[in-house]
Amino acid sequence: MLMIMNNLDPRVAQFPHDLVTYGGNGQVFSNWAQFLLVMHYLSIMREDQTLVLYSGHPLGLFPSSPSNPRVVITNGMVIPNYSSRTSYDRMFALGVTLYGQMTAGSFCYIGPQGIVHGTMLTVLNAGRKYLGLTDLRGKVFLSSGLGGMSGAQAKAAIICGCIGVIAEVCINIAFI
Repeated sequence: MLMIMNNLDPRVAQFPHDLVTYGGNGQVFSNWAQFLLVMHYLSIMREDQTLVLYSGHPLGLFPSSPSNPRVVITNGMVIPNYSSRTSYDRMFALGVTLYGQMTAGSFCYIGPQGIVHGTMLTVLNAGRKYLGLTDLRGKVFLSSGLGGMSGAQAKAAIICGCIGVIAEVCINIAFI
């Protein structure tokens, strides 16, 4: 319950009133009814039960062993024949799927700092793969189009010892 509430905290979430944690569409749930039902299930579940969620939809509490996970979650599962943007938009509008992104739908988003480790590993692995280097000191890491995770890329460059050049363009459009 605390992980869900952290995801939706106004200091963390991009649009908490719309259940969007980050990325413009990285939702925790599709609607507030799902939120309330999941919170109810979590408040009454026993140690021999597992809550199963599919794209924010609570499918129910199922009998399980105390050593099994308390919650099992899957998001955005679509078979290849229907994995187009048009199909996704339609399913999203119907409320049958959501794009939980990597950490929104699994309730473990903690802000940009939560992605620093993965970003750092990506930079290191790019250096290994494309430069054949394990030591990136003195190499330039150039990035742009950062979005909500922009803080992670600059921090990853510092951790890797790179020279980070981070470019971001913000366009303000005013309508009169």
